[in-house]
Order: sequence, then structure tokens, then C-alpha cells
Amino acid sequence: MLIALGGLEQSCQSDARTSTRIPPVIKKGRAQWQNDALLSLTDLINRGIDSDVNYFKRARIYFEREQYSEALDDINESIYEQDNVSEYFLLRGKINRELGKIDNALEDAQRAEALQQSSPELYVLLADILQAKNRFGEAAGYLNQALKMAPYDGSAYYVKGMLQARQGDSLASLSSLNYAMNVNPRLLRAYEQGTMINLKLKNTAEALAINERALKRFPERASLFFGRGEILNALAQPDTALIFYQKAVAIQPDYDEALNQLATIAMQLRAYPQAIPALKTLLKKKPQSKEINNMLGYAYEKSGELDVAKTYYETALTIAPGDQDARYGMYRIRKIESEGLYPSYYPEENTNPGYKLLDTARVKINIIQPRGTTNIRVDSSRKAKIE
Repeated sequence: MLIALGGLEQSCQSDARTSTRIPPVIKKGRAQWQNDALLSLTDLINRGIDSDVNYFKRARIYFEREQYSEALDDINESIYEQDNVSEYFLLRGKINRELGKIDNALEDAQRAEALQQSSPELYVLLADILQAKNRFGEAAGYLNQALKMAPYDGSAYYVKGMLQARQGDSLASLSSLNYAMNVNPRLLRAYEQGTMINLKLKNTAEALAINERALKRFPERASLFFGRGEILNALAQPDTALIFYQKAVAIQPDYDEALNQLATIAMQLRAYPQAIPALKTLLKKKPQSKEINNMLGYAYEKSGELDVAKTYYETALTIAPGDQDARYGMYRIRKIESEGLYPSYYPEENTNPGYKLLDTARVKINIIQPRGTTNIRVDSSRKAKIE
């Protein structure tokens, strides 16, 4: 009997070791956990259970996944149902900051503060918004409060770096931004600002390294492709820079800075067909710009589409009647169009010169005879001989 029990014990141990009886615990990755949480929260929202709280929870997940439009929709639902919860306004302020809606973000952050919110997260947000609005004194006050409460917060060091850059201390700014990137790798603006400051200091190698790190973390960000284009342009590689400007525009078609650089570099490289779509997009935003009309006119002129080019030059002249670029453009086109209307002075330059060759068979030509020689007597008085 003991032998049988011993055999059973060994069998159970074997099963435990090989996990055949008890299913092993499977650890979920963060992405899988977020997917499962989104499904669960969506189900609870559809069933009407604690809607404002569950919208808030789902908005936080969307925010962490950088799906800011979806996050904004959900947090708006939370605030619509409960408009006196400070955490809701704090989250909406952070979302609006990421979307570039600075005024809306400030309004939300101030509302969160009025509802007795006093977290370092809020103070960092307020400092960040205020420095973006050039209100540096107020920004520094909130930043100091945040650093007292959370002295190692990456976002706080990003704001610190921005304030240092505004004060002209580029080296201290880069140190703060590098710390922010290392502590909080999700802080996109830290990468962008670090790249820009290094470019201004002509540290192109460091700017390129930061940009590469950022693109690995954010492979679909138009601003990072634009930054790579700026670095390559600074390295005198306009052909390659043009490719990255095009990638930035492909991701974000209304990206003004990328459109401007794309058009400018393409014109410099005489790649006029590549410049035209970018210029047309810019013209839709600024139809009264004589510069853009002139650039489009020149691009079409060099592409051989003279009639189209004339329409843009004429528009530029309508906007600014004395504009020299448009007048010269029209002059060049008229000069091209007038070629061939008048015969050339040189027959070989005209396929139909209108001149007749001389027929020597019908015309008698007298050969000119050389003149004779005259001997003049010696002038005895001057004793000179003249021949």
C-alpha cells in the first residue's frame, strides 16, 4: 500500500513539473492587457454601467497608446456625464496639449486646479502650457512646485529644458532634455526639441542620433521625418532631404513647414513636377500669396505648360500689379511664343528664310581687274624716289 502511495506521489510530482494537470500561468504583455481592458470597458459602457468612470478609464488607455482623437472623444463623454471631477479635466488637458490645442489645454488645467487638484502631474502640465504661451514667470512657478513633489519626473525636466532654451542656455537645455528622454521615452516633444537645438548648435551628428532614436520609437510621426529632412539639408544632401520631406507630407498632408521645404528644395533641384503638388496645397491655404503664385507659374513654365504658367503669373499681377517676378515670367513666355513669327536675319537660322540665291547662269558677272601701277618721276628737289 505504501509503495502504491509512493508511486502516486511521484506521478503527481511529474505532472506538476510538466504542467499537464494544472494549466501554466501565462503572463500578458502590456499591449495584450490593454486590448483585453478595452474590450471589457467597451462592454461595460454598452451596458450603461458606470459610464463616466469607464469612459475615463478607456480614455486613459487610448492616451497611453497615443490615440489622442479616440481619447478625446471618451473623456468628453465622461465630462458630459460628470462635470465636477478634477481628474477628468486633467486628462483632457493633457490630451489637448498633445493635439496642440494650447488654449483648450490651459482652460482644462485651470479647471482641474479649481477643483482642488494639486498633483505634480497637473503642475507639470500647467508649466508646459504656460511656457508654450511665453508666460515664463508663471511656468517657472508651477515647475518649481512640481519638482518639489516629484524631483525625478521626466516631463518636468522637459519643461525645465524648454525654459532653459528660452533663456539662451542651450547646453543646460540639452542636458535636461536628454534626462527627460531617458526617463520618459514616450515624450515625443523632447526628441523634437533636442534635435532642433542640436541643429542650431550645428551638432548634426547628435541631432541625427536623437532623430534615429525617435523614429524607432515613433515610426509614423511626420515631425520626425521633417526633422530628418532638416538634418540632411544641413549636411548638404538636398536629394535625400527631399525624400524625407515627402514622407512627412504623405503622413500629414497639411504640414505647412514640410510643404514649404518640399517645394523649395524641389525648385532648387529643378524637380518641378515634384514641387507643383506641394505648392498647390499651400495655395489653397494662402490663395492671395503672390510668392506661391509666382513659384507655381515658374514651375509650370519650366515644365513646358506655358498656358497654365500664364494664369498663375496673371494672378500674381492681379494681387500685386507691379510684381517684377510675375512681369519677367510673362515676358519670358511671350518671347517664347513669338519665336518663329518673324524671319531671322541669318538664313541658316530659319527653315524658310525667304531669300533667293543668285543664278550665275543667267547673270553676267564681270571680273574686277587689278589696278595698274604708276611710276612717278624722281623729285629732285627732295631727293626722294617715289614708286
